[in-house]
Amino acid sequence: MQSISLRRQVTIVAIVTEQFRQQAAAELQAALQQSDMEAQQLEFQGKRALGDFEKRGASGAELENVKSQIEEQRNRIKAQKAELLGKLDMISKMEMNSEFIQGQVDNFVDVKVGDHLYAKLSNPQIIVKDGIVQEIRGEE
Repeated sequence: MQSISLRRQVTIVAIVTEQFRQQAAAELQAALQQSDMEAQQLEFQGKRALGDFEKRGASGAELENVKSQIEEQRNRIKAQKAELLGKLDMISKMEMNSEFIQGQVDNFVDVKVGDHLYAKLSNPQIIVKDGIVQEIRGEE
């Protein structure tokens, strides 16, 4: 075998435009609505679960355990909402034409005898503006 395909990470970088801001804000608003629905569902299911446990005559320790699980989920949802609100605020304050790391995707690269491995596995970047690829950086 003289060559092999290896997986590497490619970073997606978006150039901030008004369209980018609007799209990102819409996605974050949808995620906030989802968090609100999760919170409502948790409250409903939590009340029902507590009622069921009380009807069964569960011990105080069992009820406290259920209450603490509900509270943990409540706190997780609150933290998630706070993070989303922070991102929403950050997006509104970004300078136009600045770069924002959107995430990473996997990519495969062929490596053969004689290649510089570290250069091949370097972290390339795909620069996009309003969804259109503008540049590919760090690619051999």
